[in-house]
Amino acid sequence: MREKQALTTGEVAKYCGVNFRTVIRWIERGHLDAYKLPGRGDNRIPVESFVDFLNNNNMPIPEELDTGGHKLVLLADVDEISTEIAACVRRAGWDLLVTQDPVYFGYLISQNQPAAIAVTQPEYQASVRRILKDCDTRDILCVSITTDQEGRQGLHEGWVHLRWPQDQQQFILQLTSNIAA
Repeated sequence: MREKQALTTGEVAKYCGVNFRTVIRWIERGHLDAYKLPGRGDNRIPVESFVDFLNNNNMPIPEELDTGGHKLVLLADVDEISTEIAACVRRAGWDLLVTQDPVYFGYLISQNQPAAIAVTQPEYQASVRRILKDCDTRDILCVSITTDQEGRQGLHEGWVHLRWPQDQQQFILQLTSNIAA
């Protein structure tokens, strides 16, 4: 089945919990992009524009409209570094799923089809490679984040290695350039 490309003002109103007349005002004031259908002149809101509107206004994105293109799954111990990494991911505009359990990590990847994954233990790279081979995945940004230089030695092909916190800006750049791609 083909994914929906545009929404009615009523559908947008339902997602936002407002009256459809409020949606029309948003359109008239230029807050929400829309086009008019020939004939009756009903408004249609492109799904991509609506998702941008939700993001810009810090509103939740309904699951059925979320394409998963901005999700990162992080396999990390709960510590100060993972908290900092999580903050960076969110600042870059990504949704984040975090786990300490490698098995659950694989489950999250298969269920959410993220655009990026990150690990804080270089030894997990081989396991992740096997998980990705078994999943229906497109190009996924794979990032290994460590606090020392040792992580580079066991780096597998196709992985980006970053040292924390020195490479924090590079991490954000990787994520933001991945959004545009």
